[in-house]
Amino acid sequence: MGRRVLLRANKKEFEAFLDSAAVYWRKNLGSTSSQRYIVVEIFHQDIRVAIRNLAFANAIRRLVPAQLVVVTGVEAMWHEALWTEFDVKLVERIAKAYGASQVLDLYQLVEGQVNAGTPRSVQVELFGQPLPSGQPISEQRLAEFVNATYCRVAKIPRPPEGRTDDPRYRRRQALAESLATVYDALLGSGSAVGLVTSHVDYDHWGLAVDSARRAGIPIVHTQQTGCLKAYALFPESDTGEHTFRGELTHQIGAFFEQRVWPRRTELRRNAELVAWRSKVNLGRPSWWRGGANASVDINNSDERARLRTHFATRMGFDPSRPIVAVFNHAVSDALGTNHESFPTLADWFEETARFASTSTEVQWLFQDHPSQFRYDNTGFFDSVAERYTRHRHMVFQPSTKLSKNGLWSLVDFGVTVRGSVSNELPAYGIPVLQAGWSEWSECGLSTVVNDVESYWKALDSAVTAMLNGEELITTEQVERARLWLWFYRSATDIFTPQVPQWEVWPDEYMIKSVLTAFRHIESDADPLFDAVERMWTQREPVLTRMDLQVPGGVN
Repeated sequence: MGRRVLLRANKKEFEAFLDSAAVYWRKNLGSTSSQRYIVVEIFHQDIRVAIRNLAFANAIRRLVPAQLVVVTGVEAMWHEALWTEFDVKLVERIAKAYGASQVLDLYQLVEGQVNAGTPRSVQVELFGQPLPSGQPISEQRLAEFVNATYCRVAKIPRPPEGRTDDPRYRRRQALAESLATVYDALLGSGSAVGLVTSHVDYDHWGLAVDSARRAGIPIVHTQQTGCLKAYALFPESDTGEHTFRGELTHQIGAFFEQRVWPRRTELRRNAELVAWRSKVNLGRPSWWRGGANASVDINNSDERARLRTHFATRMGFDPSRPIVAVFNHAVSDALGTNHESFPTLADWFEETARFASTSTEVQWLFQDHPSQFRYDNTGFFDSVAERYTRHRHMVFQPSTKLSKNGLWSLVDFGVTVRGSVSNELPAYGIPVLQAGWSEWSECGLSTVVNDVESYWKALDSAVTAMLNGEELITTEQVERARLWLWFYRSATDIFTPQVPQWEVWPDEYMIKSVLTAFRHIESDADPLFDAVERMWTQREPVLTRMDLQVPGGVN
């Protein structure tokens, strides 16, 4: 996430990319006199994120005549926490090439009111006309966004006591009040068709999602992996009982159960192929294990046993005793984003370490998050590790120091809250306990608990079962996990020439690829439009390559 919008792209080729994009979309969309509009955010500096949002929004515009309104901007604390550079003028040029009627620099729009101490008085104009105020956000909900954003930009595990005395916190609060006012007007005007966003948490992303939900506006959440992947929350299926991610957890689980799992027999060969590919996957969520560290070469139990002895000995473990791996999260990342058993990710990790210190019958491997430095300024992981240095049955180490071969051979049981290991490990027969929800947690891959008491019971039960030599994962869970890998990496990944695979990088390669698509590939040959139409008209929570409502629609 530390790349600029454009880094090395040839200027002449970039100009050709913009010109070709403008012509392509002008010919494929035509002009519209509609006063309705789709809101697209570009708050991420990576151009790959921007073109995913813009391409998806334009695919919707082929179905629903609407103008394109882009919101963007950068603020000092976000810039310090995340970006190396953010060029708003460059974002504006890209947005205009994709047909944007108006580009709003939100931080520039609200800065005056924030500095004047009147954050809620910001006025919003669109197409030269002022927008009426929308339904305001609740104070409790606003505070949740402020706390989560403050923790993220300050890179701290939890909101500290006395935070309201911190000028940075008060600035975040004022900014959130202004941004919420803007979004309530923009999305609650009655003219908004939808919101397309790359993120759904924090202030400049999450407040937009919250406003859209209250206004009954469809929300599309694009993903930063594969080619074009997206989730959607439509107002008619939004219960309002959970966070955005919580609603999707239920809907994705139901979609998987109704449309994918019944086809497991016909999909088994596909799932096995994807499971094999994922062993050497270099894309997200395994992007941090590049090169040899990303490969899993274990083919049978004998090979695993030999590697287990090697890695266990190297780390001071007894290979004959069970090993539990606890995967730390990016501790400041999207606090409150979904249902979790503990108040914060930090609380969960600290309490689990305390439990492990008294559970000496098994061995415990605690791994940090591979991008910990981007999310923590407090030395949280090291401070927890220091408390337990005398416990020989507990090892704390950076995750990047252990290859996938080492990880897969060592771990007998995995523990996480929402980490991707909860879908990866079960695919290879390793059971996982989740202390919270993820997008796949209702697909039957792992053991999921909803509260602290259930967590301790499940963890204690798992330790006892391992000591008794009992199996903690079923054949069905393994098959479900492998089917999820197919669903996530294949069925819900649209191969469109407009959005090259995430690994098509550096930027000059990516731009040349999209430029070629705009110049040489006709829109009727692009699966993007059929896939978006299917999601939009059938109101499905995931974008899919094929119609999974149709029997035998998988090939």
